[in-house]
Amino acid sequence: MKSRLLRITAVLAMAALLSACGKPAQPEMRGFLFFAVGNYLAQLDLRDGSTSVAANLGDAEIQSISPQLDERLLLTVYGNVNQQDMHRLVLYDIESPQTLTLLNGRHGHYLPGTKTLVYDDGSRIMVAERVRGTWEKTEVYAHRYNAQLQILPISATRFLYSETGGPLWLYDNVSARSIALDELSELCQVDYALWLPDREQFLCRTPGDDGSYSYPFVSLDGQVHDSLPLPGSKSFRPMAWLPDQDALVLTEQWQGWMSDTQKSAVWIYRFEDGSMFRLVEDQHVGDFVIYRSG
Repeated sequence: MKSRLLRITAVLAMAALLSACGKPAQPEMRGFLFFAVGNYLAQLDLRDGSTSVAANLGDAEIQSISPQLDERLLLTVYGNVNQQDMHRLVLYDIESPQTLTLLNGRHGHYLPGTKTLVYDDGSRIMVAERVRGTWEKTEVYAHRYNAQLQILPISATRFLYSETGGPLWLYDNVSARSIALDELSELCQVDYALWLPDREQFLCRTPGDDGSYSYPFVSLDGQVHDSLPLPGSKSFRPMAWLPDQDALVLTEQWQGWMSDTQKSAVWIYRFEDGSMFRLVEDQHVGDFVIYRSG
């Protein structure tokens, strides 16, 4: 009986080894993704999909993250200050690590490569710049109090904004005016679109009549270009562009078959050869991820 068990164990071990040998080698990635989980700022290692805690913000919940130059992140946090719950914009230094509260507000972003800050103060979208120790602010758009908004920087002088379900607008910080993007509004939602600066196009998730999805590249003028060849039966969301690796990070969401729990996985798409692989299964990274190459 003992020898029979040993033979079975050996056969199973050999089968597992052969199965592993038959799998294609996963392309080697590098760098990290920063993402928020409650009051924790976490990072995901793109080499192996492992996660670790980068910072603990105490009682403050991190609601969004955005890059600020190379070594800092801009966090929108919500928590109690002097017995009052409020949104704040907090600058986080990756190397220190230290934090600095800038302003009261939410949906904070820096325009790429600048120190020009875009945020919402609860009733207005504002552009702010620090000049001689004080903030110089310009009102962009007034809205109902605490409306659901999306803000997406696309260059050093321009960003997109919209209220949920409303049209997209492009704001130019040089001319200080907004332009309606009616054609793009018909195709893309900012919260499900990723801006690719090298292409000057969005990668959008577009639902079809049959419930499937397509992932076209769309210009600001609404012109549709080629599509990313992703399985239309799955619900992917483009999350981050890795310019030094010519790759995309996407998340996949699906409903767990044993419960109503929403499950999520992280995928990598490589433009070089059109390959795609799942980096890690059952890992939720929220709505905002920031890529850092090393």
